[in-house]
Amino acid sequence: MKYEIELILQDKFKPTFWSGGIATELITYPLNSDYASRNFLWRLGVAKIDISESTFSNLPNVSRKFMVTEGQITLNHEGKYNKLLKPFDQDSFMGDWTTTTAGKASVFNLMTRENYSGELIHLNIPPNNYIDFKYNALPNKDLVYICFYVVDGSFKSDVDSKNFELNSKDLLLLNNVKLNSIHEFTLWNNSSKATNIIVSIIYHK
Repeated sequence: MKYEIELILQDKFKPTFWSGGIATELITYPLNSDYASRNFLWRLGVAKIDISESTFSNLPNVSRKFMVTEGQITLNHEGKYNKLLKPFDQDSFMGDWTTTTAGKASVFNLMTRENYSGELIHLNIPPNNYIDFKYNALPNKDLVYICFYVVDGSFKSDVDSKNFELNSKDLLLLNNVKLNSIHEFTLWNNSSKATNIIVSIIYHK
């Protein structure tokens, strides 16, 4: 299968500092959109929350997937529920909910709007080992992107007969994925430390 492939190395990302920590935007789609204008259809980002309590921005008409990558945090959705998240636990909620946090953590965010939706999958590759990652697309939606983000560690993979090597905080984007319902990748970790990856699956309804 022929994907449209883009590898973005960590030094291309520009972190921004706020009163509670650091946030880094990985990608917004369309590519000329931005978070501040709220004109994105989907967005990937990471953040480090360094204060014990915080309140999320109000984001009407935005669906959120939120995964902890380090530390632990409790999400308090006012009038709905509370949820404790430890590393690689996740929660799904709407951006217009009144949400506060308790605890300090590093987190991964997927935001979607309008006719886009998504899911997050955590992969762990043991030291000097590999995994075969197979994803079956949902039959009633168009799969538009598969994104691999390296939380820590590194991995190698062959995609369309091209070899890619990703290190910590790198992002690999695969577009043109809706032409096939089954997507299979072998991910190799040749290091002496485990590798953690977050796979973001983006659909258009």
